[in-house]
Amino acid sequence: MKILLMVLGFLFAVLPTAEAAIYQQGIVYVIYDEEGAAAPKNKTDINANGVPDVVEDIATQINAARELFKDVFNYPDPLGSERYKNVTSIEVDIGAKEVMKNNGYAFSAVRKNSKHNPKERALQIQVANTINPHKNSTPAHEYFHLIQHGVTRCRGTWYSEGMAKWSQDSVTKIKKYPDGKNLPTLLKSKTFEQEVFKVSYDASNLLWYPLAVNMNDKAKIPSSLMKKYKYVDGAPVFQDNIIYGANVMREVLKSFKAREALLTKEFGSWDEWIKNRNDERSYKIMFDGIKEIQAKGKI
Repeated sequence: MKILLMVLGFLFAVLPTAEAAIYQQGIVYVIYDEEGAAAPKNKTDINANGVPDVVEDIATQINAARELFKDVFNYPDPLGSERYKNVTSIEVDIGAKEVMKNNGYAFSAVRKNSKHNPKERALQIQVANTINPHKNSTPAHEYFHLIQHGVTRCRGTWYSEGMAKWSQDSVTKIKKYPDGKNLPTLLKSKTFEQEVFKVSYDASNLLWYPLAVNMNDKAKIPSSLMKKYKYVDGAPVFQDNIIYGANVMREVLKSFKAREALLTKEFGSWDEWIKNRNDERSYKIMFDGIKEIQAKGKI
């Protein structure tokens, strides 16, 4: 039997299948096993609707991040991007942490036969069955990867993971931001450049947060949005109303997209660049875009 609920303006549905349960919240579908090794570890169901609260909370965090980035900060919606034409939804598969070996993944390829409807196309995220959205921002982090995939084909973990870790500030509270005073000098240093290219998640503290602070890009999350998004137990999704860098990161993504022509020229063809996106030549052209944005001094 389909269970329908209306919360936060979203139509919620639980669509049981032969293989798994499917929980819908707007355009987000969370697919999970009700029993077995891959089932959510926490089966708490405060609202007694037959769905583990953690499943609902994962969807809520993704929808909150999507509305914030798309409607407040004007980031391109991956579902409306040129790359993902005719994609209608985001599917989130909950998997066993011991198998995944990580908290989450976001896939750049389209799932052509969606699990909730084989006739529809979906973007795919996978999160571990140990995730607690109250304490972990993996769902928002993985959603930001979909934004990145939709905007540009540029790669490099210093960019993709570093910036996605920065995006977690959207639903978490950062106690202290790294100082960005020395960033203009550091951006001119080849040693710093090489250091950035070698890291992954740590690029958030090394480059992305300092860039946001240096450019004084302090943005506020609207109170209406903060009031709208709550987890099942009533706890707020947005733990702080301040996020540094929302405008800067949007402009960096646009810069990377604009530089795809330069990258294609550098490597001789689009296909050759795609095969060598983790080449240092590619990174340097991307990095030049960051330096140009910082040199402007304002967004």
